[in-house]
Amino acid sequence: GQVIPPSADCLYGGMDVPLSQLGKAQAVAAAREASALDISAVYTSPLSRAVYGAEQLVRAQRSEPKLFTEPNLREVDRGTWGGRPRAEIEAECPGGLDRLKVDELFAPPDGESPHALRERVREVYQRVINSTPPGATVAIVSHMHVTRCVVADVLGLPFTRFGEIDIPLASSSLVEIDKETGAMSMAWVGRPPDMSEAGAPSDLAGNAWGG
Repeated sequence: GQVIPPSADCLYGGMDVPLSQLGKAQAVAAAREASALDISAVYTSPLSRAVYGAEQLVRAQRSEPKLFTEPNLREVDRGTWGGRPRAEIEAECPGGLDRLKVDELFAPPDGESPHALRERVREVYQRVINSTPPGATVAIVSHMHVTRCVVADVLGLPFTRFGEIDIPLASSSLVEIDKETGAMSMAWVGRPPDMSEAGAPSDLAGNAWGG
């Protein structure tokens, strides 16, 4: 959901930034929609914005799913670029922000490359798949770039096409897995929650690429 970033037009990535009031309303709306699913377990990033959403999801379920925290579901680490305005980063490292989108091995100083992110995310979701019994439904509550990693793997997309995967704030993406063959498919990608009952403004602008 929408957050309160450290500064305007900045990258925050794996920083533990709080949800805004709209962000909390989005999390509640997303959890309400997921109540139609019989979820047996919820896996969450340790960042507070994800934990809040995971807790709402657990509360909305009649099945009382177990909640697990997975450190490797945290958002990509932006290193020394975290919390700094894009203009400041671009002045210090011309072309660096664009390179983040095309070079899978490039990382900010003391930060994490997209390749490293993809590898740690892949380890988590493969472990979750292997531990989930046939017919069960589980939820992963994480972040935009983490979700893109999963969707890209399912769709067989290279890193250079990550930007094509639209993951709106507080949206859901559903992966369907054939446990017999291991075949995976996307039922939907980036479905935003219905905010009509949330009593909150619907403006989602401001941090769509804040990760």
